[in-house]
Amino acid sequence: MKKSVLFVFIAMLFAVSGCSKKSVDIDAEKAAIKKVLVSETSAYLKQDLVGVLDVFAQDEKTIYLSVGSQGYKEIIGFEDITKYFRTSSKSDWSAYTDYKVDKSNWNIKISGKNAMVYFNQTMHFKMNGEPMDTHSKEIRFMEKIKGDWKIVMLAWIDMSFFEKDVEGKTF
Repeated sequence: MKKSVLFVFIAMLFAVSGCSKKSVDIDAEKAAIKKVLVSETSAYLKQDLVGVLDVFAQDEKTIYLSVGSQGYKEIIGFEDITKYFRTSSKSDWSAYTDYKVDKSNWNIKISGKNAMVYFNQTMHFKMNGEPMDTHSKEIRFMEKIKGDWKIVMLAWIDMSFFEKDVEGKTF
C-alpha cells in the first residue's frame, strides 16, 4: 500500500510540474524575429519568391501595406500577396546593384505567440551605377505558427519619399 501511495504521489508531482508554464527566453525570441526579418529583406532583394513567401503566414487575413514613391499598396490575403511577389520576382532589376541594408532602432514587443515589431531601415544601393539611399519605417505584426515566427502584417513607409522634394510628387 505504501508503495502505491508513493507511486501516486510521485506521478502527481510529475503531472503538476508538466502543467507549469515553460519560461520563454525573450532575448532568443527577439533574435529569432530579427533573423526572420533580415531573411525577408534578403530574399526580396534576391528576387527569391520562395524565400519571401516562406516568412509570411499563409492566411487570407495576412496584410501587405506600402506607402512611397510607387504610391499606396494594400494587399490582403496570402494568395494575392503571392501574386504581387511573383510579379516582383520576375521583374528586371538589373539596374539595381550593390545593396547594403541596415536595420536599426528595433522595438519588439512579444505577447504570447504574437509580436509587434518596429524598426528603421536604410538601404544603400546603386541604380544604373549611381549611388542611392532610401530609408523607411518598418512595422511587422508577427505570429508564432508551428514554432516559427511568421509575418501576419507588413507595413513599409518610404520616408525618403516624404522628407525631400515632396512638392510635385503625387501618388
